[in-house]
Amino acid sequence: MSFKGKRAFIAGIGDDQGYGWAIAKALAEEGCDILIGTWVPVVKVFTTLWQLGKFDESRRLSNNLLMNYLKLYPLDASFETPDEVPEKIKDNKRYKQYNGYTISEVAAQIERDYGKIDMIVHSLANGPEVKHPLLETSRGGQVSWPYYE
Repeated sequence: MSFKGKRAFIAGIGDDQGYGWAIAKALAEEGCDILIGTWVPVVKVFTTLWQLGKFDESRRLSNNLLMNYLKLYPLDASFETPDEVPEKIKDNKRYKQYNGYTISEVAAQIERDYGKIDMIVHSLANGPEVKHPLLETSRGGQVSWPYYE
C-alpha cells in the first residue's frame, strides 16, 4: 500500500530501537512523510545522534536512501495544556529551551505547519502511573473501565 503524499505524526521516537522508529521506517518505505514527537528530555540527544550519523544504518531504506523526517516536535504527553506543567518542570534545564511541548500545543503547531495529517501513531512509553491494562486506564492512570472491580 502506498502512503505517498500522506503525513504521519509518530509520538514517542527517542532512538532507533523502539516501535515508533520501526513504524516510521515502514511508513517512509511506502512514501509517507514523517513528523516526530520526541520526549523533551531526550530531544537534544536524539537530534545530536541523528546529525552525527549514528542512526544512518538503521535509517537506510530498501531503495538505499535514508529515512528523513519533516520536523521534530519536542513533546511531553504527560501534559494536555501549558497550565498543567509544574514550575519545577518549566524551570528544568532540559525543558527551559523549549516552548509548546504539551499535547494541545504540539497539535496546534502541527496544524499551523501542515494543516491536517493523515495518521497519528502512539508509541509513547508507559509512565509509572499506569497500573492497569491499557484499555482499562484513563489518561491520568486511573481505572476507566466501568465494570472493573
